[in-house]
Amino acid sequence: MTEDGQDIVLAGVDPSGPNAGLAPGGRLLALAAADGAARIEPRAADLAEEPDVADSFAALDGVFFARQGRLHDILVSGRVLATLAPADGPERDVTLATAPARSLRDLPVVFWVQVLVGVTGLVMGTWVWSLRARNLAAFMFALAGAGLALSALCASVYSTREVAMPEGLFRTLSNLNNTGALTFGAGMIGLLLRYPAPLAGVRWAFVPAVILAAFVAADALRLAPGPAFTRYLPILLAMLGIVTCLGLQVRATRGDPRGRATLRWLGLSILVGAGAFTLTIVVPQLLGAEVTLSQGHAFLFFLLIYAGLALGVRRTQLFDLEKWAFRILFTMVAVVLIVALDAVLVLALSVEAGPALSLSFVAVTLAYLPFRELIWRRIFTPVEPQRQRLFSQIVDIALTPPGGSQWERWRALLEDLFHPLHIEDAGFDTGPGAALDDGGLGLTVPAAGRVPGLRMSYAGSGRRLFRPRDVALVDEMVAMLAHAAESGQAYEKGVATERARISRDMHDNIGAQLFSALHSSETPRKDGLIREALSELRAIINAPAAEEVPLDEVLANLRAETAERLEAAGMTLGWHVDDGASGVLAPQQAHALRSVLREAVSNVIRHAGAGRVVIELAAAGGGLEIRVTDDGTGFDAARDTDGHGLANMRSRIEGLGGEIEIARAAPGTRLRARLPVVAMQGST
Repeated sequence: MTEDGQDIVLAGVDPSGPNAGLAPGGRLLALAAADGAARIEPRAADLAEEPDVADSFAALDGVFFARQGRLHDILVSGRVLATLAPADGPERDVTLATAPARSLRDLPVVFWVQVLVGVTGLVMGTWVWSLRARNLAAFMFALAGAGLALSALCASVYSTREVAMPEGLFRTLSNLNNTGALTFGAGMIGLLLRYPAPLAGVRWAFVPAVILAAFVAADALRLAPGPAFTRYLPILLAMLGIVTCLGLQVRATRGDPRGRATLRWLGLSILVGAGAFTLTIVVPQLLGAEVTLSQGHAFLFFLLIYAGLALGVRRTQLFDLEKWAFRILFTMVAVVLIVALDAVLVLALSVEAGPALSLSFVAVTLAYLPFRELIWRRIFTPVEPQRQRLFSQIVDIALTPPGGSQWERWRALLEDLFHPLHIEDAGFDTGPGAALDDGGLGLTVPAAGRVPGLRMSYAGSGRRLFRPRDVALVDEMVAMLAHAAESGQAYEKGVATERARISRDMHDNIGAQLFSALHSSETPRKDGLIREALSELRAIINAPAAEEVPLDEVLANLRAETAERLEAAGMTLGWHVDDGASGVLAPQQAHALRSVLREAVSNVIRHAGAGRVVIELAAAGGGLEIRVTDDGTGFDAARDTDGHGLANMRSRIEGLGGEIEIARAAPGTRLRARLPVVAMQGST
């Protein structure tokens, strides 16, 4: 087309075709049959992809369709007389050769896009209905698919024509396209009236179809002033009905977590798919603006609707898809902002299309995307309980004396974290780990030590389903409870042993000395016995500081401390202890182990720039082998030997008869040390 959009310009010529001699760039002024009997002056409007933009039915039928018929009759004659106005010369008449038909390989991509969308809608709709033949919602889904197929397939024929079509065929396809579009709307409204919650009876679900059928009849009989009243108005009414039904469904599914999860994906799919099509095709046509996206390509938006609806009607586990649904929503918002800003720059500020689109991308990238990430973190980043507080609460539960209070405190903690509507005792036969059931409505918590398992239902006070991350958190909590319970039992055993030792020492030593002093008549002897008793008492009190320490106790404390330090630094911890790594440590060995691990972790935090640290402990050679590996920048001998940290670690380990080495890994750094222990079980 020319710059004023009125004339047709010969853009290019197939060099291998029968009209290869024509020079591109000339304006097409007229077409006529070879005998000159019929003549018409083509206009840019004759190439319109969609004829519904006509102001009236008189303009649609008497002008557009009539001109299409005349153009078609001229083109099918085989040889056509064309009047061209070359860019560099006077007008001249040329003879054009026309082909009687187009081969399949000559059909454009947009034709196959519309065919794909139509076939997909029809296949998916009939597939769901065939599986649930007696379900009215499934029938409405199939009805919408049939409408989409009718609309897309008819549009694929006339929207991809090269120049013109027979008047009667074009009129029929246009009417069927409108019928299919309104059938799709009727199916969508009927579906939302019955699914996921039934909003109306069976008969009421067919009322939208009857109303839209009246518009179809009015359009076919030309009972309205123009297509705007019989095509665009019912489409807007259908969209309003869809939005209204979605709002009513939100209210109806308030107490149904599964229905609410289904509605989120279903409603989002409809709003994104239909909204994007309306924004890119319908709105520009109503505003008289240029449509930059081909209507055929815009049909791809309907695939989003059918992907979501297929999942929703079949009641797929939608809680796993909520994040992806909102990612699509945020992406579509970005597209909407780009299109809107581009339209403002082009229409209001008269910026050229290329620079306007570039400016729109830059503006949205700089302004919207950071805001989107902020909203994403606020909505979807789970508010995880602080590890230190959670560990403290679990330890308190583990150290609670046996009885009902321990189970009640465990239950109260779960209620505080997940807010379930129901929670009940599941006994001790619950399996090894937490598990979702009933499509995410429930979550089974396994038994841990003396605490029986539990089953929770309807998370978030019935407003959401349980998610896989809830399962992971519960498994972590159960592991912490089991570990704390084992540590508590070891503590209780140690306390009992220590009490027995103190009691025995007090009875055998202090008691005997005080008894001797009480019955001694000699003052110097009495004073000496009392002094010896005080010295013995002091030794008894200080004995734990000089005794061996269980390795399990030292490692448990180090793991909790290290995990907290790394989490504060934004790193993750991998902790692996072989089953054979158990025994006891002398006080000096325990102190050396703590110091080495603390210093190694400090070096990683300060210098490595790592994201993950892996600590492995295993029995080896009658001692304990320690391996610390990170995925950071690696070991720099020139830099890392300046301080005292590495020298202190080497001094502590080698002073106890052990050995240590630090080397570059791929990636990161690896520290390996062997520490002799007093007694190691399972050593090799």
